[in-house]
Amino acid sequence: MLLTSRGMILRRLRRGLAGAVVLFGLLLLWMGWVAFRGVSAVPVRSEMAVILGTAVTQNGEPRPALRERLEEGLRLWRAGFVRTIMVSGAIESGNHQDEARIMADWLMDRDVPASAIIVDSHGNNTWLTALHVARLHPEGAIVVTQWFHVLRSEWALRRAGVKPVSGAAPCRFRMVELWYLFRDSVALPVYVLTKAP
Repeated sequence: MLLTSRGMILRRLRRGLAGAVVLFGLLLLWMGWVAFRGVSAVPVRSEMAVILGTAVTQNGEPRPALRERLEEGLRLWRAGFVRTIMVSGAIESGNHQDEARIMADWLMDRDVPASAIIVDSHGNNTWLTALHVARLHPEGAIVVTQWFHVLRSEWALRRAGVKPVSGAAPCRFRMVELWYLFRDSVALPVYVLTKAP
C-alpha cells in the first residue's frame, strides 16, 4: 500500500513538473515573439510620433531610457517621417516632475518648434496615452518606446482606434530590460482581456 502511494505521488509530481516545463516553454516562446516584434519594428510615415514617457531625474533631466526615446523621435521628425510629436508622460509622484513638459523642452532645445509638439501630461500609463492619442484622430502614429514595450504600445493604440500604427525603438540594450520584457509579456494578455476604448 505504501509503495502504491509513493508511486501515485511520483506520477503526480512528474505530471506537475511536465506541465510546468510546458508552461515555461510557452512563456519563453511568447517572450521571444514580443522581443522580436520590438527589435524588428519598422516605422511607417505617419502624421504623429508618440513618445512615451518614463522616469526623469530630480533635476528634471531625462534619464537614459527616456533620452533614447527622445532621440529616436527627433530622428523621425528630422527625417520627415512625422509632422507632429506627442510627448506623453505622468507627473511623477515622488519629485513632482512633469515628464511630458520636460520631454517637450528637450525637443525644443533641439529646434523642434512648439507648434509641432503636443504635450500630454496625463499619460500615466500606456493605455491612457493610447486613449489621448485616439481623441486627436491622427492619420497614423508611430509609437516610440523601448523594444520590449513596442508590441503592447502598438496594440493599445490600435485598440483605442488609431490607424495605422507602427513602432520605433532605440537600438540599445541593457540587462535589466529582460525583466521589463517579462513584465510586458505578461501585461499584454491582460490588456487584451481588460482594455476597451
